[in-house]
Formats: sequence, C-alpha cells, structure tokens
Amino acid sequence: MINMRLKFIKGRETKYISHLDLLRTFQRALRRAHIPMAYSGGFNPHPEMSFASALGVGLASMGEYLDIGVNEEISAEDVIGHLNAVLPVGLRVENAVVLKEKPRSGMALVSHARYNIYLRFEKAIDIEDCLRGFLAQDNILAVKQQPKKDFKTIEIDIKPMIREIKVLSQEGDEVVLDCVLASGSKANLKPELVLQALKKQIGDIFEDEKIERIDLYSDMEGELIPLLLIDNA
Repeated sequence: MINMRLKFIKGRETKYISHLDLLRTFQRALRRAHIPMAYSGGFNPHPEMSFASALGVGLASMGEYLDIGVNEEISAEDVIGHLNAVLPVGLRVENAVVLKEKPRSGMALVSHARYNIYLRFEKAIDIEDCLRGFLAQDNILAVKQQPKKDFKTIEIDIKPMIREIKVLSQEGDEVVLDCVLASGSKANLKPELVLQALKKQIGDIFEDEKIERIDLYSDMEGELIPLLLIDNA
C-alpha cells in the first residue's frame, strides 16, 4: 500500500457540512475519480482514509488534511487533478504528497491549529492592550459543554491551550486575530471558547463575523511543523 497525504480547502460553500457528511463526500469523490484505493480486511472492508482533525460545523478552512492508502502507483498530481474534477464547489485539494512506509497518521500527529478570527467591535479599540491584559491572567476560564455527558457544562482553564494570539490586522472597528491553539487528542481548544473568555474579560463589545482555520501542525521538539511536511517519502 502507498500512503498519501492530501491538503484541501473547505470553503464557505461547504462550511455547514458535518464531519460525517465530509467523510461520505470524499468516499464518493474517490470512487468517481477512480483513485485506486486500498481497503481494510475483514468482513466489512472500508477504504483506507482518515482525516487529521474534525472541523466544527460552520467553520471554513484553508488547511485540512486527509490521509489515504492506494494499492497502485499514482502520482500526487493525478490524485489532485482527478479529485478536483469531481469534488463539489467548496472543496478543493491544494496539495498532495507521498508518505514514507508506515507513516504516522495525521490524526496522531496533529497538536495545534491556526485560526484567523474576524471581529467587529462597537467602536475602534486598542486591541493590542486588551490582548496583553487577557493573556496576562493567571487563569483564563471558559465554560465548556460535554456532549458525552448529556451536555453538562464544566469550567476549564484554557490558558495552557493557547500558544499564541496576535493581531493580524486592524482597520477601525474591524480586527483580525491570528490564533494558534491546541488541537488533537491530547488537548483541543475551540476558538469559540477563546472568544467567550475574551468577552468575559473586556465585555460584550464585539461580534465574531468569521472564523477560518488556516493550517494544522505537529509540535516537533517545540517547533510547529505543517502536517504536509512530515513523513514525506
């Protein structure tokens, strides 16, 4: 089996597709594109494919990842071209690489995600000063729902899960934040919880207009490496 990692865009046209529907969409697209998929064994074989990280419904992304296994030699360029010919508007494969033999899965590798958060304030504000005060807190508390526990809520400290928040741009009352947050099986912080905590700190003086995921990374000895650059053949 040859392992490949695809990087794709999930645009505004498909941002309300659930993770399960996204899985089904790619399964159908891979069949229609005649990609020579490898299948698992057993009584219920399924195509060898897995996403690095589920994306929340309502969010667009410039950097999602899908690992696939193929049982015939095929170039990354052909996989990109054939898939983009059959994927719906809003989904587009941007890059693909062949991985080393027995690579680590994207799901196992991912540790952080980068988001751009577009905010509109009631009036122009010194957002740099607000962020300094926000990040200087000993604890940054947010209320999180627990779907596996009947959606009971729990207050958690999200500060250890925030790697970086900075101002990407500001024009009057419009601000774009660049946030790097924990993502993956060990810790996972949704950007909505960051906004919840920020409003608690500075007041309900802004609205979030758009949240976009930019890329997914793995922490390699303190350095964040995009998943496409790991375990390449």
